[in-house]
Parts: sequence; C-alpha cells; structure tokens
Amino acid sequence: MKAVGKIPCSLLAVSGLFLWASLTAAETGFLTNVAGDGFKCAGVYGSPAEHHGRRSAIEVEIPPVPPADISIAIFDYPDSRWIGIPVKEGAKLPDDQVGMPMTYIDNDNGSDNSDTSTGTHRFTVCNNETITMKLCSEADRGRPLVNDRNDKGMPRSFNSIVYSDYVMLNRSGPGYTRLENKAWLETHNETSDHDSQWRSKPRSTVADGVTLEWLADGTLKIRYLVNTTGYYCVDAASIHDFTARAQWVNSYGLLPASEYPKMYIYLALTVAYVGIAAAWAFMSWRVWSEILPVQNQLLGLVCLLAVDMGMNFGFWKYYNSTGAPSMVYSIFTLVIDAGRNSLSFFMLLVVSLGWGVVRPSLGKTMIRCILLTMVHFAAGCLYGAGIFFRDPHESGPLGLVYVIPLSLSMTMFYTWTLSAIIGTTQLLADRQQSYKLAMYNKLWRLLLVCLVLLFAFFVLNILHTIFYNLVNIAARSWKWRWFWTDGWLNIEYFFGLSIILYWWRPTLQNYRYSLEELAGDEQEAMDRDEAVGRDSFDNPRMGENLELDDLGIAMPAGKAPSISGDDALFVIHEDELGFGSDEDDGSEHQHYTKNNSST
Repeated sequence: MKAVGKIPCSLLAVSGLFLWASLTAAETGFLTNVAGDGFKCAGVYGSPAEHHGRRSAIEVEIPPVPPADISIAIFDYPDSRWIGIPVKEGAKLPDDQVGMPMTYIDNDNGSDNSDTSTGTHRFTVCNNETITMKLCSEADRGRPLVNDRNDKGMPRSFNSIVYSDYVMLNRSGPGYTRLENKAWLETHNETSDHDSQWRSKPRSTVADGVTLEWLADGTLKIRYLVNTTGYYCVDAASIHDFTARAQWVNSYGLLPASEYPKMYIYLALTVAYVGIAAAWAFMSWRVWSEILPVQNQLLGLVCLLAVDMGMNFGFWKYYNSTGAPSMVYSIFTLVIDAGRNSLSFFMLLVVSLGWGVVRPSLGKTMIRCILLTMVHFAAGCLYGAGIFFRDPHESGPLGLVYVIPLSLSMTMFYTWTLSAIIGTTQLLADRQQSYKLAMYNKLWRLLLVCLVLLFAFFVLNILHTIFYNLVNIAARSWKWRWFWTDGWLNIEYFFGLSIILYWWRPTLQNYRYSLEELAGDEQEAMDRDEAVGRDSFDNPRMGENLELDDLGIAMPAGKAPSISGDDALFVIHEDELGFGSDEDDGSEHQHYTKNNSST
C-alpha cells in the first residue's frame, strides 16, 4: 500500500494555511509490477443506489502496451484475511488460526510467504503447485486464491464482493480474462473459436458483479461497484512489466473520501462565526458608549474568520464538483488565511501588552507590533504559496525557504506574547488591580492549555503519519484523517477564541477594564455593583460617581454631612476612581464610607 500522510506544521492560529498540504488528486493510485507497488488502498463511502446519477465504485484501467498477463483482486480490507490460502503440513489452516496477511499477491513473484515460526505457507496465486494440492482448478490458473469456504466447507460471508481475476492482454485489440473464459466454458462446453471472437471487437461483460469493458485498442476498464462503506484495496501482480491506474470514486463527488468531511467542518465553522459576529454586534450596539477599542478589533477578527471559513468551504465545494482545486479560490484562501493568522497573533500580543486595558497607548511598541504582524503575514503568504505550487513530496533544502520565515516570525510572536503577559500580570499585581489581574491570569492559563494541546497534537500527528503507512492502521483511521490535517487546529482555535470572546464580551461592566481603577481589593466593589443593579441596561448611573445613599447612609434633605467625634474620613479623588468631573478645580470631593476613629 502507498498511503502518504502529511504533518500540518502549524500552531494554534495557522491551521487553515496548511490545507494544501493535505490535497491529493481525486483518490488515484498507479499499480506496477514492482514488489510492493501493486497494492493500493483507499476509503470509499458506499452507495447501494445512485446519488445524483452516480454510484460509488473502484475503477481500474489497464492499457494494452506492453502486453502482460496480470493477476488482480479487489476487496474490502477486512476481507484480506481470506485472500490467499495458508497451508500447514499439507492441509489448510483452521479459520481460527488464520490472521491478516503480511504479504499480498504483488509480493508473490518468487518471494517466500512461509512463516518459519509456525511452519505455515500462504499461497496467493493459482499455479501448478496449488492445482496439484487441489486448492484451485485449471480453469482458475493465474487468479488470486480466495479462501472462500470455511472449515465446514460452507461458503464464507464477506464484507463485500471479492473480485479475483487473471487478465490476458493482447498485443493489439481486446484480450480476455479468466472469469470470461470460465463463463464461456460453462455456456459452450468448448474452447474452440473463443479467442478469435473475443479479440475481434470491443465488448462489455459482467463477471462476479464486476463490469469488464474492452476497448478497441485493447484497453481494459474494470468497474467494481461499492455498496458498503469501507477501506478497499486493489492488488495486482505480473511477471511482466505493466502499469495500471486505479481510482476510488465516491457518489457524492470527486473529493477523496478522507477529505470529504472537511466541507461540512468548514460550513459549520462559517455558520458559527457568522452567529458569533451577529451576537457580538448586537451586544456592542446595546452598550455602544462603553465599547473598548480592543472589542472592536475582536469583532473585526470574527468577521474575517467568517469570511475565511466561507472561502475554505467554497474551495472544497468547488474541488468536490470539478475534481481539481480552483486557482482563484486557492489564492484568495491563501491570503485570507495568512491575514487571519497574523491578525490573531497581533490581537493576542497587544492584549497581553495591556493595550486599552492597562495602557491607553503602546506608543512605539505598537509600531513594532504592526511591523511584526506584516512580516508574519508576508511569511504566511510565502509558505502557503510554497505549499500550493510545490510538490509536498519533493525533498531538498528549497522547502526551508518557505518554512524558516514563518517559523521565526511565529516564534517571535509567542515569545513576546508570553513575556508581555507575565509583565502585565506583575504590573496589575503591584497595583492591586484584582479584577484585571484575574482576567489576565485566566488568559495565561488558557494559553498554557492551548500550548499543551498543541504539543499533544504534534506528537499524535507525527505518530499518525508514521503508522498511517501501515494498512491495518489506515483501514481503521481513514475516516478521521481530516481531523489531523484541518480538524484539530481549527476546532482548538475556535474554542480558544470563543472562551476569550466570552470573557471580553461587550457589557455594561466594561468600565472594569477602563484604564484607571481604584487600587485595592475590588471584591467589595463587585458586591456593591450587584447590590445596586449595575447589570441592568437601563441603569442611569452607569459611569457616574456613587452617591451616599448608594452606600447605605441616609442623609436629611438639603443638609450636608458633618464630621465630629468618632467619624473617620476617607478622601478619594474623582480622577482616582476613573470618573471625570465637570470642573477640574483641584478640589477634593469627599465621600463618607464608615465610622472608625476620632479626628
């Protein structure tokens, strides 16, 4: 089998950039007589009936030049246990001792399929030896052996039809197969004149439920209908040189089965981001006067994400319809993905630096943030273009030209972001800004969780890529291959961003993120806010100073408070509270908070 996996070399916010690395032409494999290269497998979604005029099928095309006689089998991988007949001490091995084969018919050209530890030999092709052992008949010569009867001699049940045949090509014009020959013998009881009749004109026949079509030039087309979803293999071998093309076709379109779920993943993410953007815009409208600059930036990011996911959905939809990616979709998706990733890193960095929350402006630091974002955007576009226009299987140092700039800029972003958030939390701790500090601590923990998940992703993805070349692993995991290429990173990004959006959503309590804040323990302030109902959208006191009656102190009408005896006074400036006054005359506006000691 030849199943090549790809490792998406990306971090949390760069998942969409690497969709090209997972692209394959419509699931196609080329078979040759080289040992190990005549066996190909791929997943297929079954279709017992036509879907939009199509049926799921496996199509094999064998050209006539050069001429060759080819043993060929098509089967669902779990049935490969019964491809070939294991023999021990001259007798068939009991069913309960038969395991999955380690070699197939494409390895049977002169190779030894004996298991020296158990003394078992698996015969895979009908030949003189197996005919003598009565494992097959002369009419089956050349066909792959199928262990189609159980220990009791009853027909065995398979997951799907097992097609086993021997193709006899002609130098020019149609040839015939062993199954066609057997059908002729059963009908005519003679072999005379069948060669001249078969080789004289094109024809289409059905053998064991498989359609065989011979073209005038001698090309053979085999069409094997797939009724049940599975991991189907094509196995071919010959002592002559040959090349055949096998294609796994699904009824829904031209996307490989392992890529098909991506359409629905991107469609779901598009709907989700559009819904989040609409909800965010509505909440922003309700509290427009309290919106922070960073919240407008987050809205722009969500809108860009909705466009990005929509473009990715359109990309895969077009690919499914035409069987090839669109150049226009590819370029637009490449640019939008790179922009989405760069903007995500930029937003994370400036928030970690405290922009709009701890500092009203980052000064020249903002210019450096923008420059780094532009460099990362250019590196992302370069990497995407390199992946798209360059063969991903091509080795050599040229690939470093695409990888190194993106890796360096991404490393700078992460290093700067982590150091910035550490510095900001330390500053908030020194200022005793407990509410903001709690928010940044939550952000730090979220980033840490995302990095741990990202590390787990890389480890598991590498293992998946290594072991995906093992047919038994691929047979069990092909339906989830999309998860390792596009799924994990996009889903992790979505949930991480959703949590951040929930924390920073527009509310009437946005003042808690205002640039100036009363130093000290804010728990009492939070409790007081709940008591006076600051969560109400209709609260007219939003952004105003607290009055004495809010604090539970009853004052006679028209009478100023007096200070005497054990009265204690806390003097608080309005600018310390973050609220402006109508006149800045330098006077101190005094508010009484509690009685404590004499003055």
